[in-house]
Amino acid sequence: MANLSFYNVNILKAENSNDILVKGDIENRSGRNYAAVAIRIVLFNKNIPLSSTVTVVNGLPNGVSRTFEKRIEELEYNKVAHDITRHEIFVENAY
Repeated sequence: MANLSFYNVNILKAENSNDILVKGDIENRSGRNYAAVAIRIVLFNKNIPLSSTVTVVNGLPNGVSRTFEKRIEELEYNKVAHDITRHEIFVENAY
């Protein structure tokens, strides 16, 4: 999707658990209003994917930024956080 940007993306330890939390912002500069945007988040150790998941941001009008959060329950922060070398985040669908 053109003109949907991600920034301030952080990989954190979720509060009150050992899960990984991916948190960031998405900005809509597309000229269109979206009722929902599905975001794919992939975490990697070098080029090996460790996790791939989707989260939905509801209500993303043109010119607006929204914060998104996704808890990755299948990965334990204390065991794999130091192995995450990169991430990819992209729009899977928007409507």
